[in-house]
Amino acid sequence: MHDPIIRFSLSGAPPDVPALSATLSDPAAGAVVTFDGRVRDHNEGKPVKQLEYQAYPALAVSMGTNILTEEAVRHGLLRATALHRTGTLAIGEPAVWLGVASAHRGAAFDAARAIMERLKYELPVWKKETYADGTVDWIGPDNTPADGGDAFDGTARWDAVLKDIWISGGNDFRGRFGGPRGDHGIRRVTQVECVAGLGLKGDRYFGYKEDFKGQVTFFAAETVDEVRAHFNRPDLSSGEFRRNLIVRGVDLSEWIGKRFRFQGVEFEGSEECKPCPWMDQVAGPGAERFLADGCRGGLRARILSDGILTAEGPP
Repeated sequence: MHDPIIRFSLSGAPPDVPALSATLSDPAAGAVVTFDGRVRDHNEGKPVKQLEYQAYPALAVSMGTNILTEEAVRHGLLRATALHRTGTLAIGEPAVWLGVASAHRGAAFDAARAIMERLKYELPVWKKETYADGTVDWIGPDNTPADGGDAFDGTARWDAVLKDIWISGGNDFRGRFGGPRGDHGIRRVTQVECVAGLGLKGDRYFGYKEDFKGQVTFFAAETVDEVRAHFNRPDLSSGEFRRNLIVRGVDLSEWIGKRFRFQGVEFEGSEECKPCPWMDQVAGPGAERFLADGCRGGLRARILSDGILTAEGPP
């Protein structure tokens, strides 16, 4: 497979969609996915009159190109093209256009979503929002106010608490459906070392395979509370769910396909962690169905930077 062909640009004019689409033509492509992002008439409940985008061109083009290249390589794309607008835009005007070409549709959809999330969070483009009442706000990447909070470093930060950390040297559930569960146990630790691309040191999935989506699993402490109450299991350990990091104060369903920083470590949410039939034995009959929606089974994620996580205490 040849290296992906990447094109990223800024423009003060509306995108020439036929010309941009033509850059995605490839005889090996079985799927082309495009996205046309438009200026909407509201933000955070306030009616918006117009937007003005400003960017430092050299930095924005360099970073945009890097984002497209990294995700194209990660997802095995053939081509990726994106254009971000600058200047003043009216309601309904296109603000960003993205197209990807891949041999297979799954990779194309996944890559398009990942690229758009990274452009939203990382691209150094600021927008001046003019509201219907005449007030104005400057907004940075990820809708962060340009004049407040910590200096933007390209990645959203979780305002959450790590309540518990669990690691295990082997799988008790995976590959054992129809037979007895394993007996590897699970160990509570107060700190754990994250290694980019590999996982949590000491855990069963550390170095499991290249680009593994489940290098680490997050589970909501709020879900632990709900399971304990619903199944009348007040003493049920959060470790029984066989997830690594029990966190409180974050909606895991919002982070699939997105990058985030937690306790200084960078992650990328990869997919929902589906509950398995073993949950019925762990928590009670019906637990698998109880955990089936809204990422209540947990969030699988890749680890993008090295670091140490520290737990506050059991939920």
